[in-house]
Amino acid sequence: MTEGQMLFVILSLFYLSECLVWIGRKTVLFSSRWFRRSRPIFSGEFFGSVEGGVALLNPLPPWGNSFLAHWIPISISPTGICDFTIQTFKGTARAFQTSIVLNYEEVSEARTEGKYLLLNGARFTKCCTIEQAKFLAELIKNVSSASTHKREQLIRKSLEVQFPKDEALNRLAHVDNLTIGLRWTCSAFFIFLYMVTPLIVVTYGLTRFIIPVAIVMVVSALFISFNYFRVHKVLYPSLLRERLSNVFKMILCPPSAIRAADLLTLNAMSRFHPLLLASLVLGPDSLLFANAVITDLKHPLHYNLDDQRAQSIVSWYAAYELEACTKFLEEQGSMNLDALLPPPSWDGISSVYCPRCSCQFSTHSVECTDCTGVALVQFSVGQTSGETDE
Repeated sequence: MTEGQMLFVILSLFYLSECLVWIGRKTVLFSSRWFRRSRPIFSGEFFGSVEGGVALLNPLPPWGNSFLAHWIPISISPTGICDFTIQTFKGTARAFQTSIVLNYEEVSEARTEGKYLLLNGARFTKCCTIEQAKFLAELIKNVSSASTHKREQLIRKSLEVQFPKDEALNRLAHVDNLTIGLRWTCSAFFIFLYMVTPLIVVTYGLTRFIIPVAIVMVVSALFISFNYFRVHKVLYPSLLRERLSNVFKMILCPPSAIRAADLLTLNAMSRFHPLLLASLVLGPDSLLFANAVITDLKHPLHYNLDDQRAQSIVSWYAAYELEACTKFLEEQGSMNLDALLPPPSWDGISSVYCPRCSCQFSTHSVECTDCTGVALVQFSVGQTSGETDE
Protein backbone atom coordinates (compact mmCIF):
# COMPACT_ATOMS: atom_id res chain seq x y z
CA MET A 1 0.00 0.00 0.00
CA THR A 2 1.40 3.41 -1.01
CA GLU A 3 1.62 6.42 1.31
CA GLY A 4 -1.24 8.10 -0.52
CA GLN A 5 -3.48 5.06 -0.18
CA MET A 6 -2.63 4.74 3.50
CA LEU A 7 -3.47 8.40 4.10
CA PHE A 8 -6.80 8.01 2.29
CA VAL A 9 -7.72 4.95 4.37
CA ILE A 10 -6.87 6.77 7.60
CA LEU A 11 -8.93 9.83 6.61
CA SER A 12 -11.86 7.61 5.57
CA LEU A 13 -11.86 5.65 8.84
CA PHE A 14 -11.69 8.85 10.85
CA TYR A 15 -14.56 10.35 8.86
CA LEU A 16 -16.74 7.27 9.33
CA SER A 17 -16.12 7.44 13.09
CA GLU A 18 -17.47 11.00 12.97
CA CYS A 19 -20.68 9.64 11.41
CA LEU A 20 -21.45 7.59 14.52
CA VAL A 21 -23.91 8.96 17.08
CA TRP A 22 -24.64 7.67 20.57
CA ILE A 23 -28.26 6.86 21.45
CA GLY A 24 -29.03 6.47 25.13
CA ARG A 25 -31.87 4.37 26.54
CA LYS A 26 -33.98 7.52 26.98
CA THR A 27 -33.31 8.81 23.46
CA VAL A 28 -34.58 8.13 19.95
CA LEU A 29 -32.88 9.12 16.70
CA PHE A 30 -35.02 10.24 13.76
CA SER A 31 -32.81 9.75 10.72
CA SER A 32 -33.49 10.04 6.99
CA ARG A 33 -31.23 9.01 4.13
CA TRP A 34 -31.23 9.69 0.40
CA PHE A 35 -34.28 11.97 0.61
CA ARG A 36 -36.33 9.16 2.15
CA ARG A 37 -38.76 9.62 5.01
CA SER A 38 -37.22 9.57 8.47
CA ARG A 39 -37.36 6.46 10.59
CA PRO A 40 -36.91 6.07 14.36
CA ILE A 41 -33.79 4.33 15.64
CA PHE A 42 -33.63 3.21 19.27
CA SER A 43 -30.59 2.20 21.29
CA GLY A 44 -29.43 -1.37 20.83
CA GLU A 45 -30.57 -1.76 17.21
CA PHE A 46 -26.95 -1.93 16.03
CA PHE A 47 -24.16 -1.92 18.61
CA GLY A 48 -24.14 -0.90 22.24
CA SER A 49 -24.66 -1.88 25.84
CA VAL A 50 -27.34 -1.66 28.51
CA GLU A 51 -26.71 2.11 28.66
CA GLY A 52 -27.33 2.69 24.96
CA GLY A 53 -25.91 2.10 21.49
CA VAL A 54 -24.46 3.73 18.39
CA ALA A 55 -26.00 4.38 14.99
CA LEU A 56 -24.47 5.43 11.68
CA LEU A 57 -25.69 8.72 10.24
CA ASN A 58 -25.92 9.19 6.50
CA PRO A 59 -22.24 9.50 5.43
CA LEU A 60 -23.12 11.75 2.49
CA PRO A 61 -23.77 15.19 4.08
CA PRO A 62 -26.47 16.85 1.93
CA TRP A 63 -28.93 13.96 1.83
CA GLY A 64 -31.02 13.40 4.90
CA ASN A 65 -31.50 15.04 8.30
CA SER A 66 -30.99 13.62 11.77
CA PHE A 67 -32.67 14.70 15.00
CA LEU A 68 -32.43 13.36 18.53
CA ALA A 69 -35.42 13.40 20.87
CA HIS A 70 -35.12 12.71 24.59
CA TRP A 71 -37.43 11.60 27.34
CA ILE A 72 -37.14 13.09 30.82
CA PRO A 73 -34.72 10.83 32.78
CA ILE A 74 -36.54 11.14 36.12
CA SER A 75 -40.07 10.80 37.45
CA ILE A 76 -41.52 13.81 39.21
CA SER A 77 -44.79 14.19 41.12
CA PRO A 78 -46.36 16.71 43.52
CA THR A 79 -44.69 14.86 46.43
CA GLY A 80 -41.12 14.36 45.22
CA ILE A 81 -38.56 13.25 42.64
CA CYS A 82 -37.32 9.74 41.80
CA ASP A 83 -34.39 8.71 39.63
CA PHE A 84 -36.40 6.09 37.76
CA THR A 85 -38.61 5.93 34.66
CA ILE A 86 -40.53 2.99 33.21
CA GLN A 87 -39.69 3.43 29.50
CA THR A 88 -38.01 0.55 27.69
CA PHE A 89 -39.43 0.78 24.13
CA LYS A 90 -37.87 -1.79 21.80
CA GLY A 91 -35.18 -2.73 24.28
CA THR A 92 -35.59 -5.49 26.84
CA ALA A 93 -33.67 -3.80 29.64
CA ARG A 94 -33.66 -0.42 31.28
CA ALA A 95 -30.56 1.67 31.73
CA PHE A 96 -29.13 1.68 35.25
CA GLN A 97 -31.23 3.90 37.50
CA THR A 98 -30.53 4.51 41.17
CA SER A 99 -34.21 4.80 42.22
CA ILE A 100 -33.18 7.47 44.73
CA VAL A 101 -36.17 9.40 46.10
CA LEU A 102 -36.26 12.91 47.50
CA ASN A 103 -39.25 14.76 48.87
CA TYR A 104 -39.32 18.46 48.06
CA GLU A 105 -38.80 19.26 51.73
CA GLU A 106 -35.44 17.48 51.46
CA VAL A 107 -34.26 19.55 48.47
CA SER A 108 -32.32 22.63 49.49
CA GLU A 109 -30.50 23.23 46.19
CA ALA A 110 -30.99 22.29 42.53
CA ARG A 111 -28.32 23.10 39.96
CA THR A 112 -26.39 21.52 37.09
CA GLU A 113 -22.89 20.35 36.29
CA GLY A 114 -22.74 19.81 32.56
CA LYS A 115 -25.34 17.11 31.81
CA TYR A 116 -25.68 16.18 35.48
CA LEU A 117 -28.58 17.31 37.64
CA LEU A 118 -27.30 18.12 41.13
CA LEU A 119 -29.61 18.10 44.13
CA ASN A 120 -28.21 19.28 47.47
CA GLY A 121 -24.76 19.39 45.87
CA ALA A 122 -24.73 15.69 44.86
CA ARG A 123 -25.24 14.18 41.41
CA PHE A 124 -28.83 12.94 41.23
CA THR A 125 -28.99 11.82 37.59
CA LYS A 126 -27.34 12.32 34.21
CA CYS A 127 -29.55 14.05 31.66
CA CYS A 128 -29.47 13.63 27.89
CA THR A 129 -28.38 17.22 27.21
CA ILE A 130 -27.10 20.24 29.11
CA GLU A 131 -30.30 22.11 28.29
CA GLN A 132 -32.43 19.28 29.66
CA ALA A 133 -30.46 19.34 32.92
CA LYS A 134 -31.02 23.10 33.24
CA PHE A 135 -34.73 22.69 32.50
CA LEU A 136 -35.13 20.08 35.24
CA ALA A 137 -33.11 22.07 37.78
CA GLU A 138 -35.30 25.12 37.18
CA LEU A 139 -38.47 23.01 37.36
CA ILE A 140 -37.47 21.40 40.66
CA LYS A 141 -36.62 24.78 42.16
CA ASN A 142 -39.99 26.18 41.14
CA VAL A 143 -41.97 23.16 42.31
CA SER A 144 -40.16 22.79 45.64
CA SER A 145 -40.76 26.47 46.50
CA ALA A 146 -44.46 26.34 45.51
CA SER A 147 -47.34 25.48 47.78
CA THR A 148 -48.58 21.90 47.73
CA HIS A 149 -51.73 22.55 45.69
CA LYS A 150 -49.74 24.43 42.98
CA ARG A 151 -47.11 21.73 42.47
CA GLU A 152 -49.27 19.50 40.31
CA GLN A 153 -50.15 22.45 38.08
CA LEU A 154 -46.46 23.32 37.57
CA ILE A 155 -45.52 19.73 36.73
CA ARG A 156 -48.41 19.35 34.28
CA LYS A 157 -47.41 22.60 32.59
CA SER A 158 -43.78 21.41 32.30
CA LEU A 159 -44.97 18.45 30.23
CA GLU A 160 -47.51 20.41 28.22
CA VAL A 161 -44.82 22.83 26.99
CA GLN A 162 -43.19 19.89 25.20
CA PHE A 163 -46.17 19.60 22.79
CA PRO A 164 -46.57 22.99 20.98
CA LYS A 165 -46.86 21.86 17.35
CA ASP A 166 -46.83 25.31 15.73
CA GLU A 167 -43.70 26.29 17.65
CA ALA A 168 -42.03 23.00 16.66
CA LEU A 169 -42.88 23.55 12.97
CA ASN A 170 -41.41 27.05 13.08
CA ARG A 171 -38.30 25.77 14.83
CA LEU A 172 -37.88 23.00 12.25
CA ALA A 173 -38.11 25.48 9.38
CA HIS A 174 -35.72 27.86 11.14
CA VAL A 175 -33.14 25.10 11.65
CA ASP A 176 -33.39 24.08 8.01
CA ASN A 177 -32.92 27.67 6.79
CA LEU A 178 -29.89 28.17 9.02
CA THR A 179 -28.13 24.94 8.06
CA ILE A 180 -28.93 24.40 4.37
CA GLY A 181 -26.04 26.55 3.14
CA LEU A 182 -23.59 24.96 5.54
CA ARG A 183 -24.74 21.49 4.50
CA TRP A 184 -23.88 22.17 0.85
CA THR A 185 -20.52 23.67 1.84
CA CYS A 186 -19.74 20.53 3.82
CA SER A 187 -20.78 18.45 0.80
CA ALA A 188 -18.38 20.34 -1.45
CA PHE A 189 -15.59 19.73 1.04
CA PHE A 190 -16.52 16.03 1.14
CA ILE A 191 -16.34 15.78 -2.67
CA PHE A 192 -12.96 17.50 -2.73
CA LEU A 193 -11.44 15.43 0.06
CA TYR A 194 -12.76 11.97 -0.85
CA MET A 195 -13.30 12.17 -4.61
CA VAL A 196 -11.14 14.87 -6.19
CA THR A 197 -8.07 14.46 -3.98
CA PRO A 198 -7.71 10.67 -4.55
CA LEU A 199 -7.86 11.23 -8.33
CA ILE A 200 -5.16 13.90 -8.10
CA VAL A 201 -2.95 11.71 -5.90
CA VAL A 202 -3.36 8.66 -8.16
CA THR A 203 -2.60 10.70 -11.27
CA TYR A 204 0.23 12.94 -10.07
CA GLY A 205 1.44 11.44 -6.80
CA LEU A 206 1.13 12.51 -3.18
CA THR A 207 4.39 14.42 -2.77
CA ARG A 208 3.67 16.97 -5.46
CA PHE A 209 0.22 17.99 -4.18
CA ILE A 210 0.29 17.32 -0.46
CA ILE A 211 0.87 20.98 0.48
CA PRO A 212 -1.86 22.45 -1.80
CA VAL A 213 -4.32 19.80 -0.59
CA ALA A 214 -3.44 20.55 3.03
CA ILE A 215 -3.97 24.27 2.44
CA VAL A 216 -7.41 23.68 0.90
CA MET A 217 -8.31 21.41 3.83
CA VAL A 218 -7.34 24.01 6.42
CA VAL A 219 -9.08 26.88 4.58
CA SER A 220 -12.26 24.80 4.15
CA ALA A 221 -12.24 23.79 7.81
CA LEU A 222 -11.79 27.41 8.88
CA PHE A 223 -14.66 28.56 6.68
CA ILE A 224 -16.99 25.79 7.87
CA SER A 225 -16.06 26.24 11.54
CA PHE A 226 -16.73 29.99 11.29
CA ASN A 227 -20.22 29.37 9.91
CA TYR A 228 -20.79 26.60 12.44
CA PHE A 229 -19.90 29.00 15.26
CA ARG A 230 -22.31 31.61 13.90
CA VAL A 231 -25.26 29.23 13.50
CA HIS A 232 -24.60 27.40 16.77
CA LYS A 233 -24.70 30.72 18.63
CA VAL A 234 -28.19 31.33 17.23
CA LEU A 235 -29.52 27.84 17.99
CA TYR A 236 -27.74 27.27 21.32
CA PRO A 237 -26.81 30.68 22.74
CA SER A 238 -25.85 29.37 26.20
CA LEU A 239 -23.61 26.47 25.09
CA LEU A 240 -20.36 28.39 24.57
CA ARG A 241 -18.08 25.58 25.76
CA GLU A 242 -19.60 23.07 23.34
CA ARG A 243 -19.37 25.62 20.53
CA LEU A 244 -15.67 26.33 21.09
CA SER A 245 -14.83 22.66 21.59
CA ASN A 246 -16.28 21.64 18.23
CA VAL A 247 -14.68 24.60 16.44
CA PHE A 248 -11.23 23.66 17.73
CA LYS A 249 -11.84 20.05 16.73
CA MET A 250 -12.76 21.06 13.17
CA ILE A 251 -9.68 23.25 12.79
CA LEU A 252 -7.28 20.69 14.21
CA CYS A 253 -8.83 17.80 12.26
CA PRO A 254 -10.44 19.15 9.05
CA PRO A 255 -12.39 15.97 8.04
CA SER A 256 -14.57 16.38 11.15
CA ALA A 257 -15.83 19.69 9.72
CA ILE A 258 -17.82 17.74 7.12
CA ARG A 259 -20.28 16.76 9.89
CA ALA A 260 -20.84 20.35 11.05
CA ALA A 261 -24.47 20.46 9.91
CA ASP A 262 -25.34 17.28 11.82
CA LEU A 263 -23.70 18.67 14.95
CA LEU A 264 -26.08 21.61 14.66
CA THR A 265 -29.29 19.69 13.95
CA LEU A 266 -29.01 16.64 16.23
CA ASN A 267 -30.26 18.40 19.38
CA ALA A 268 -31.96 21.34 17.68
CA MET A 269 -35.43 19.87 18.36
CA SER A 270 -34.66 18.11 21.62
CA ARG A 271 -36.78 20.38 23.81
CA PHE A 272 -39.93 18.94 22.20
CA HIS A 273 -41.48 15.63 23.19
CA PRO A 274 -40.44 12.67 20.99
CA LEU A 275 -44.10 12.04 20.13
CA LEU A 276 -44.44 15.56 18.72
CA LEU A 277 -41.22 15.34 16.73
CA ALA A 278 -42.31 11.96 15.35
CA SER A 279 -45.55 13.51 14.08
CA LEU A 280 -43.50 16.09 12.13
CA VAL A 281 -40.82 13.90 10.54
CA LEU A 282 -42.23 10.37 10.26
CA GLY A 283 -45.33 11.06 8.19
CA PRO A 284 -47.83 8.15 8.21
CA ASP A 285 -45.34 6.03 10.18
CA SER A 286 -45.82 8.34 13.16
CA LEU A 287 -48.85 6.24 14.20
CA LEU A 288 -46.63 3.18 14.62
CA PHE A 289 -44.26 5.21 16.76
CA ALA A 290 -47.15 6.60 18.80
CA ASN A 291 -48.45 3.07 19.31
CA ALA A 292 -45.05 1.97 20.69
CA VAL A 293 -44.85 4.94 23.05
CA ILE A 294 -48.40 4.61 24.36
CA THR A 295 -48.10 0.84 24.74
CA ASP A 296 -44.90 1.22 26.74
CA LEU A 297 -46.55 3.70 29.11
CA LYS A 298 -49.80 1.74 29.51
CA HIS A 299 -48.23 -1.74 29.70
CA PRO A 300 -44.66 -1.33 31.00
CA LEU A 301 -42.28 -4.21 31.55
CA HIS A 302 -41.87 -5.36 35.15
CA TYR A 303 -40.00 -3.07 37.51
CA ASN A 304 -39.30 -3.51 41.19
CA LEU A 305 -39.34 -0.53 43.54
CA ASP A 306 -39.24 -1.37 47.23
CA ASP A 307 -39.73 2.21 48.35
CA GLN A 308 -43.43 3.07 48.37
CA ARG A 309 -42.61 6.73 47.79
CA ALA A 310 -40.71 5.79 44.62
CA GLN A 311 -43.58 3.59 43.45
CA SER A 312 -46.06 6.41 43.97
CA ILE A 313 -43.94 9.03 42.17
CA VAL A 314 -43.14 6.77 39.19
CA SER A 315 -46.76 5.66 38.79
CA TRP A 316 -48.07 9.22 39.00
CA TYR A 317 -45.63 10.56 36.39
CA ALA A 318 -46.20 7.64 33.98
CA ALA A 319 -49.97 8.08 34.26
CA TYR A 320 -49.80 11.78 33.56
CA GLU A 321 -47.38 11.38 30.64
CA LEU A 322 -49.79 8.83 29.18
CA GLU A 323 -52.60 11.35 29.62
CA ALA A 324 -50.57 14.14 27.97
CA CYS A 325 -49.56 11.93 25.03
CA THR A 326 -53.11 10.67 24.35
CA LYS A 327 -54.46 14.22 24.62
CA PHE A 328 -51.95 15.38 22.00
CA LEU A 329 -52.87 12.52 19.65
CA GLU A 330 -56.58 13.19 20.05
CA GLU A 331 -56.07 16.87 19.23
CA GLN A 332 -54.06 16.03 16.11
CA GLY A 333 -56.09 13.22 14.60
CA SER A 334 -59.16 12.62 16.75
CA MET A 335 -57.71 9.23 17.72
CA ASN A 336 -58.59 7.93 21.15
CA LEU A 337 -56.67 5.40 23.21
CA ASP A 338 -58.88 2.43 22.24
CA ALA A 339 -58.40 3.13 18.52
CA LEU A 340 -54.63 3.46 18.94
CA LEU A 341 -54.25 0.19 20.88
CA PRO A 342 -56.73 -2.22 19.29
CA PRO A 343 -56.61 -5.91 20.26
CA PRO A 344 -55.02 -8.29 17.72
CA SER A 345 -57.18 -10.26 15.31
CA TRP A 346 -58.22 -13.50 16.98
CA ASP A 347 -56.42 -16.60 15.61
CA GLY A 348 -59.43 -18.84 16.29
CA ILE A 349 -57.67 -20.84 19.00
CA SER A 350 -56.23 -18.57 21.68
CA SER A 351 -58.16 -17.28 24.64
CA VAL A 352 -55.84 -14.48 25.81
CA TYR A 353 -53.36 -12.04 24.29
CA CYS A 354 -50.55 -9.74 25.40
CA PRO A 355 -51.54 -6.06 25.13
CA ARG A 356 -47.88 -5.10 24.70
CA CYS A 357 -46.56 -7.45 21.96
CA SER A 358 -49.95 -8.81 20.70
CA CYS A 359 -48.85 -12.45 21.05
CA GLN A 360 -51.77 -14.84 21.60
CA PHE A 361 -51.93 -17.75 24.05
CA SER A 362 -54.26 -20.66 24.67
CA THR A 363 -52.75 -21.45 28.09
CA HIS A 364 -53.93 -20.35 31.52
CA SER A 365 -50.82 -18.23 32.12
CA VAL A 366 -51.44 -14.80 33.65
CA GLU A 367 -48.34 -13.09 32.24
CA CYS A 368 -46.77 -12.84 28.78
CA THR A 369 -43.70 -15.06 28.45
CA ASP A 370 -41.89 -12.42 26.37
CA CYS A 371 -43.01 -9.27 28.20
CA THR A 372 -42.12 -9.76 31.84
CA GLY A 373 -44.74 -8.43 34.21
CA VAL A 374 -47.36 -7.66 31.54
CA ALA A 375 -50.69 -9.29 32.37
CA LEU A 376 -52.50 -11.15 29.60
CA VAL A 377 -55.94 -9.93 28.51
CA GLN A 378 -58.91 -12.17 27.74
CA PHE A 379 -60.51 -11.92 24.31
CA SER A 380 -64.02 -10.56 24.60
CA VAL A 381 -67.00 -12.51 23.29
CA GLY A 382 -67.53 -9.90 20.58
CA GLN A 383 -63.97 -10.20 19.32
CA THR A 384 -64.02 -14.00 19.03
CA SER A 385 -67.55 -14.24 17.63
CA GLY A 386 -66.82 -11.51 15.10
CA GLU A 387 -63.84 -13.43 13.74
CA THR A 388 -65.83 -16.66 13.65
CA ASP A 389 -68.73 -15.12 11.74
CA GLU A 390 -66.36 -13.88 9.10
